[in-house]
Amino acid sequence: MKIGRNDLCPCGSGRKYKKCHLNKHLAVTPQSNPFHQRSIKERNVVLLNAIVDIFGFNRGITWNDFRREMSNDQVRELYRVVSWLWPTDTDIISLLPKPSKNLRGFYMGETKPDLNAILQNIVRYSLYTDEVLVVSPFMNPRTIATDFNPIVHPELYKQDTLEMIAFIFRLAPWIGAGLVNLIPNPCDFDYSLRKEVWQMAEKRWKDQKLELTKETIAEIKPRGIAMLAKTMYRLPKDKLAISIKNAIPTMDNKGMAEMVQYVQKMRKEDPMILDQELPDGGELHVMRNGANLELALYIGQLTGSYLYTDRREQWREILSTKQAQSSEGEVWSPLTKSFQSLEFNFLNNIDPKFAFRLKEEGRLEGFRQFLRKVWVGIEGNPSYEEAEKLARRLSEELQEEYGKTKEEWTKIDKELLKWVTGSGGIAAILSGGMNWQIPALGFCITAVGKLLEARTDRKNFTANVPLAIFLELEKKHKVFK
Repeated sequence: MKIGRNDLCPCGSGRKYKKCHLNKHLAVTPQSNPFHQRSIKERNVVLLNAIVDIFGFNRGITWNDFRREMSNDQVRELYRVVSWLWPTDTDIISLLPKPSKNLRGFYMGETKPDLNAILQNIVRYSLYTDEVLVVSPFMNPRTIATDFNPIVHPELYKQDTLEMIAFIFRLAPWIGAGLVNLIPNPCDFDYSLRKEVWQMAEKRWKDQKLELTKETIAEIKPRGIAMLAKTMYRLPKDKLAISIKNAIPTMDNKGMAEMVQYVQKMRKEDPMILDQELPDGGELHVMRNGANLELALYIGQLTGSYLYTDRREQWREILSTKQAQSSEGEVWSPLTKSFQSLEFNFLNNIDPKFAFRLKEEGRLEGFRQFLRKVWVGIEGNPSYEEAEKLARRLSEELQEEYGKTKEEWTKIDKELLKWVTGSGGIAAILSGGMNWQIPALGFCITAVGKLLEARTDRKNFTANVPLAIFLELEKKHKVFK
């Protein structure tokens, strides 16, 4: 899957990539595109290799070189590759994973702007699941209006591109191993689906009289401040001085010069800020929220995934779709209450390489086997009597498996301390809760089921999403230095 400049072009022409489709826009259909039978994972690997080649990382370019030298042409070429990999008439449903016994979670939340937001939710949770599905944060240029298209206006996306490349580099081992699957938004290939999903969400907000809560605004505000800071750091000296003067009118010239020098030093030293002045026309800061409730349920039912999040606003939305008959509503309560009563450890602010190594070594595999057993049990739609017995039995087994997990985390603590000592970094383990919710009839919206029925003849999509999990990471904090 490596695509170097001197490799044969994947279009099948027999010519070298640099002599064929490098720097060219490829208007192809899934049938003429040689990758139309390739899996989502393989396409993600192609994208990774293209990034390495386009930006020169395979020729010795350092990260700081990249921050200084990124060009509009490179951004344009990157999005040409994205466009080529994902024509709008791609049969995306045939490429998405099918329901199985795998413990597959769909991350429902932001896929950027904050690099750490999604990385932490993948890394934190990685030891408790087999696979994580995430809506890919790479936008498809074929679905973007000309005025905001990264192929037409790459200058608008340079800072954004830096953050996206940092994100995908850190997840590269997970993607290559199939533990994280960056899936494109199904709405990119079906405009009517996009329209219906948006209309359903608008109606839900109107009918339920929903609005942004203070809690949600508090979650968003720090990200907005960080985005503003990145913009300020890249202002030309004269404009930066004007902004500082407006903010602090009493500052004298000496203080102003020192402040400008300090801000520019911060830009040089921050690896997540493009080391280039902001262009006159400004740039776009893109907010990516992955999937709303309706689309998350659509993907969950289509792929046999449960939903998980750590954002309370989204958790409230998920809970609003619980389906249960009055007599069966609490059938799984022995199991869910057992989960809610326990504290679990989660990796935090950790190098993804360390977390990936733990997964490769099979750490907590015994507990994952138990969770798979739970997943298969609840997904099998047992009768009320069977579910009642299963819930009690699994609740008892959970206590036993949890004890084994605590012992294994003691060993992980020691390894993490060695890792931090050797690398000179800082890491932490959070102790928090996993709030499992298993309604008798799952989570679903009737209209979402109709969307699935109308768009696929796949017979094995699920009638609902049987499980949703809320990560409560606010209890204890162990820091390693």
